[in-house]
Amino acid sequence: MNGRERDEGEEDLDESEDYAEEAEEETEPFEAMEDVADEIFEACEDDVVCIAARLDDLDPELRWELLESNLLNAWQVFFYIFRLVPDELVRERLELEPALAARTGILLEDRDLFEILFFVRERRGFVGVSDGEALLAHFEGPDAYHEARSYVDRNA
Repeated sequence: MNGRERDEGEEDLDESEDYAEEAEEETEPFEAMEDVADEIFEACEDDVVCIAARLDDLDPELRWELLESNLLNAWQVFFYIFRLVPDELVRERLELEPALAARTGILLEDRDLFEILFFVRERRGFVGVSDGEALLAHFEGPDAYHEARSYVDRNA
């Protein structure tokens, strides 16, 4: 021992201080990410071309943290990944969803018996075609959305 005994309550106090320090460390990166997002929106407002350009200039790690957060909406992420402007209904659906909703899939459109969905997984964006129960096909790259629509047209 160091010459004095610890009281039970003293140990608990030390643990709560450690927890408070850990919580503070975790919020600092999020606050920094919020600041970056605020700077982007201040410069670009709702201009997705400008937002995509600003995201391109970021460190890849920070960029993906933003793209997978609730600080952006799914429309901004969709445009960033595909550099494509879909029709107004699809764009409105994407605007209403936070970026992190793309982890589980966001409905872009219903066509015949199929659903066309937008996903982001493992830092890759893709468009999938589902029958409502299972993913039947998925497409990546700049033409993914058009390829998914063509797949539906061929299989309807």
